[in-house]
Amino acid sequence: MRINRIIRFKEIIFSLMILPITVSIGIVCADTQYVSDQLIITLREGKGNEYKIIKTLKAGTPLEIIEESEHYLKVRTESGSEGWVLKQYITRETPKPVIIAGLEKEIARLNTKIEQYKKDKESLQDELKTARSDHNSKIRDLQQNASESQGKAEQTSRDLKDVSEKYNALLNSAKDVVLLVNERDNIKASNIELQTKTEQLQKENDELKHSQMIWWFGAGGGVFFVGWIVGKISRQKRFY
Repeated sequence: MRINRIIRFKEIIFSLMILPITVSIGIVCADTQYVSDQLIITLREGKGNEYKIIKTLKAGTPLEIIEESEHYLKVRTESGSEGWVLKQYITRETPKPVIIAGLEKEIARLNTKIEQYKKDKESLQDELKTARSDHNSKIRDLQQNASESQGKAEQTSRDLKDVSEKYNALLNSAKDVVLLVNERDNIKASNIELQTKTEQLQKENDELKHSQMIWWFGAGGGVFFVGWIVGKISRQKRFY
């Protein structure tokens, strides 16, 4: 839409520049001549006043020259009527009324275009104003978004730092866990070994207790036997 308005603006400038050329072309036309001065002449069927009048022609009427004789010209009007007119009343120069009428018509056309261009200019100014307002609004939105993005980026950086610290802490904790697991496994192995030794010592202790009981039982029996023998010998001595 804006491009069309710019093109129309260029057209009016171009029209103003070529106006003299357009007028000159209207004046110098090889096939067209005009009724000169402020006259009203007759268009007749033949060369002479004795021929029937076809119609009257006012000054400035354009005529197409078809045939030329010494005193008459055969012409055709814009409406298509053909006939003969006296050559002396026909001129190649564009009459002033025709020029003025053409200029007035062109001026009216240009004025119409100028008015339209004024309206287009006002519309373009309004559109430009709106576009500037939208542009400024978009810039503010972009600045706000950039500020928010920067804030989010800073927050993300802080979160990343916290996560890194937690990760490092967990990594260190994992190392401690590995050490604790190894220590637990070592303690468990030592406990199993101690339990095995304890069971073995318990077994040896039970065997020792059993052996001591047998020994004490045997020692008691031996003492009893020795005492019985000693007592018997003592009784035999008394009898002697």
